[in-house]
Amino acid sequence: MGAAIHRSLPSVAALKRCSCNGIPFYRFRQLAECEAAGHAIFTRLGGVSPPPFDSLNVGYNTGDKAANVRQNLARITMVTGSSRLLFSRQVHGSNIMIVNMSPQIDPELPSPYHGYDGFICPLPNVVLLVKIADCQAVLLFDRQQRVAALLHVGWRGNVDNIAAKAVHLMVHHYHSRPQEILAAIGPSLGPCCAEFRQWRDYFPGHFREFETEENHFDLWALSRQQLLDAGLVAEHIEIAGLCTKCHTDIFFSYRGEGETGRFAAALWTCG
Repeated sequence: MGAAIHRSLPSVAALKRCSCNGIPFYRFRQLAECEAAGHAIFTRLGGVSPPPFDSLNVGYNTGDKAANVRQNLARITMVTGSSRLLFSRQVHGSNIMIVNMSPQIDPELPSPYHGYDGFICPLPNVVLLVKIADCQAVLLFDRQQRVAALLHVGWRGNVDNIAAKAVHLMVHHYHSRPQEILAAIGPSLGPCCAEFRQWRDYFPGHFREFETEENHFDLWALSRQQLLDAGLVAEHIEIAGLCTKCHTDIFFSYRGEGETGRFAAALWTCG
């Protein structure tokens, strides 16, 4: 089964194709070399949900049955090795939760947390999880202080510079050194499909630098630059380079499908 799954996943330089218990996922090559960090970029494959949420949908607010979502999350725990999945009802904002105490987690219920699009956590085996269908999952890991941060970054998050906010919080709360932080930008809308016809109404002027053709923006490059401006080192930033709208056979894409599910990106500090 593993070989068949690998044939169905596109091969890209930054990512390793993996599978566990029949569930395919990706790992970033550089981040995977850090033994203190665990992570997985899941796809839409390997779950139980029917169309249009087929099949590893982790979004409770998509129209899918809650029982399906619970089963899919249970499958993700088999890959991560921990049932302590911490996620929020995301709002495309820039609020980040600092998690210094064991959070309230019930794997049988939707998350009690609402309004957070990021988490920062030093606790071992607490699996941070964001839900994606075109936005970016941005993974940050301080390998010296063993602190994980995971962000859901939509265009509003780019406007609010949530990536830099997370880095600054890691520096303030955990004495992180930005040059020691590893970063990865997950599959999301690529410059081929990130079209914003009314961008002048909500993008700051300097975003024009990332316009690749009329009304199309390279949000991967934008997030990378925001991380560099926050002090990260270019060699420590990985970009998946997979467009979700171009690969709806592998990922959920709101732009490409409308009614659809959400795939998961997970990051944790190993115990």
